[in-house]
Amino acid sequence: MVFISDNGIFSKSKPDEGSLLLAETAIELKVTGKLLDMGCGYGLVGLLVKKFDPSVEVDGIDVNIRAVECAIASAEKLGLEAHYQIKDGREALDRSYDTILLNPPIRTGKETIYELYRNAYKHLNPQGLLIIVIRRQQGAASSYKELQSIFPSVSRIKLHKGYEILKSNKD
Repeated sequence: MVFISDNGIFSKSKPDEGSLLLAETAIELKVTGKLLDMGCGYGLVGLLVKKFDPSVEVDGIDVNIRAVECAIASAEKLGLEAHYQIKDGREALDRSYDTILLNPPIRTGKETIYELYRNAYKHLNPQGLLIIVIRRQQGAASSYKELQSIFPSVSRIKLHKGYEILKSNKD
């Protein structure tokens, strides 16, 4: 699969390992229904899930205008239906989701990331999942603790090359 990317977009030259691991995990978990790729960048994670299971309804949001343009172009190029919009993941969302996938924007700081977690919780359907990928050295332990303060159930479901996949269940 070839994606369209550009300057100023996270991991523009090649897919980063964390995002690939996040997509792989979502596919392995057989996520279904409505999926939000929060901080979608050029659409990699959501479009990989959509390619594997066309029945998944993929939405993506990002604050980067160019990233959203590239995500739309990537979906069109790949012939996949997905909906993207320019939106901050800390704002109210247009709908609720069965699964939210997030590779947190580490450089924005913990408070911003924790706001994303809290907003994800608010916009998950009952039994919904928030699945994140985060490097151990970039705050996996503190993210785990924060997620435990928001969600009734949090688990580390995968460790790979310094990355952790954390799965949080709403109910």
